[in-house]
Amino acid sequence: MNNAMYKYTLEKKSTKHICPNCGKKRFVRYIDSETDEYLASQVGRCDREMSCGYHFPPKLYFEGRKEHYSPIIDNNADYYKLEKEMSVHTVDDLNKTLSNYSENNFIQFLNRKFDASQIDKMLEDYKVGTATNWHNSTIFWQIDQDQKIRGGKIINYSHSGKRTKYINWVHAIQLKNKKIESFQLNQCLFGLNLIEKYQKTIAIVESEKTACVMSLFFDKYLWLATGSLKGLTYKKIQILKDRKIILYPDLGVPGEITSPFEQWNLKCKEFREKGFDIELSDLLERKATDFHRKEGYDLADYFLETQNTKPKKIICTHQQKFLDLYMKNRKLKTLIDVFDLHDENGNKINFL
Repeated sequence: MNNAMYKYTLEKKSTKHICPNCGKKRFVRYIDSETDEYLASQVGRCDREMSCGYHFPPKLYFEGRKEHYSPIIDNNADYYKLEKEMSVHTVDDLNKTLSNYSENNFIQFLNRKFDASQIDKMLEDYKVGTATNWHNSTIFWQIDQDQKIRGGKIINYSHSGKRTKYINWVHAIQLKNKKIESFQLNQCLFGLNLIEKYQKTIAIVESEKTACVMSLFFDKYLWLATGSLKGLTYKKIQILKDRKIILYPDLGVPGEITSPFEQWNLKCKEFREKGFDIELSDLLERKATDFHRKEGYDLADYFLETQNTKPKKIICTHQQKFLDLYMKNRKLKTLIDVFDLHDENGNKINFL
């Protein structure tokens, strides 16, 4: 029996996007079955088959880029075998990139914002590298809980610390240069290599840059990144089921079902039903201005902008309630400490 499955499929969720042809929010995008991530924004099909009929399949997309197109994953059994026997990079691959930071725009941007000792610690923890053979861009290595180097995402930044349109992978360059013959990418959360080292509350953001920057601002949390909005999957976070998790989505249009906050809110509820100790922060939703939303700010953007004016602590909504009560009656903290009181969810009440 042939259990063949397609590598690229139309997203099965009810999420709809703006069609690049007719401008209506009836566009369904293609996703990569192996990574659960979208292909390019124009790759998909419009539901308005009669009045629009736009359909740009993955095959045409890859042909236009003159890249190899493999539409079929041989069979389900082989697929899961490939996942188990994923490709990994060598330690030598990684170590060769842990230098040339003077040419790395992202690291130089951080040097203008934070102490050198903080940055050195962050680089040591997250193993951020420099792609000297690719515009001195930043390499965010994905290293799992077993210290296996699953992949290296290469992102190019401007001198102002803003991401450019250039993104690549270490294995893609190796394949192009014929240094390796094949590579089976199986992504994990960025920063997953640190979960045994730090028994902190885990904060999950979208981008690797945000995780690095927020680790410099608030080392009370262990900051991990999904790599994309759609990168928050059960497959990636199941290893964290016994840990306390807080999600910090990027900004979007409030109330829109497709906004990062609403998408991760649905994910948060789904994971909570599966037994995760997880919550969603509405910090950016409460604090952001129209300008922040228009610019698509994330948590790092917000705190970098307010670096010299905002207190360096993050207080979630339920903590703020107790802090407000404390400001009205200072004896409340003594009462809570003596009787070891907890909130309605069984969490310890903290004022710091």
